[in-house]
Amino acid sequence: MANFCSECGKQIAQNVNFCSSCGAPLTGKEPAKAQWQDKRDRVLGQQQIRGKSRTRLFIWVAGIALLGGWVYLNLPEGGNLVIKASPVVVNAVDYGETARQMVNVSTKVENGKIIIPLDLLKEKKFVKFLYDDAAGGLPMLAYISSEGKIITAVSMCEPCNSTQFHIRGDELICNSCGTKWRVDDLEAISGSCGRFPPDPLPNAIVGNEIRIGEQFAANWKPRK
Repeated sequence: MANFCSECGKQIAQNVNFCSSCGAPLTGKEPAKAQWQDKRDRVLGQQQIRGKSRTRLFIWVAGIALLGGWVYLNLPEGGNLVIKASPVVVNAVDYGETARQMVNVSTKVENGKIIIPLDLLKEKKFVKFLYDDAAGGLPMLAYISSEGKIITAVSMCEPCNSTQFHIRGDELICNSCGTKWRVDDLEAISGSCGRFPPDPLPNAIVGNEIRIGEQFAANWKPRK
């Protein structure tokens, strides 16, 4: 084990009376072997502690990243759940770049169902009708998405109180404020009323009938 001068810390040979570096007398003094060795041990110990801390930090950060990735991959998918659950029942529709306005049609209510002829919607593509039992009549709409789904909804853009819409290309557009939504899922594209697209209501296709549960229309309330 090396010995060190107790005055300057330089390494010295064994059994010498004076430090060869600073000239300090060493007679009667114990070389600073333990002192300098302890300092070296402390430095090495601190380096080991820092190394372990960095390792723990790396493991912690990696764990957070893995957890964040898992959460992201398992987030619920976007889009309206009513539309996502709707089956594809007819051929896809290409609306083109010419604005297609709503066509007013008549419906009937039987056995708790609001009924629209499927053939009528296939012909008109985009229709509007009233559910008369609601106070003042609830405006509703139906159209065929570009995927071939039948989408039925409350025909209302609540912030601007518009009940009229048109379709151009793959966009549903409010006639009053110009807010745009995607035809296939009613996700907002642009405009101040993007959070309030026509509110989809579930429907079922039975034979040549599009059936909407009357309770969905009767219990509907404005979202704002």
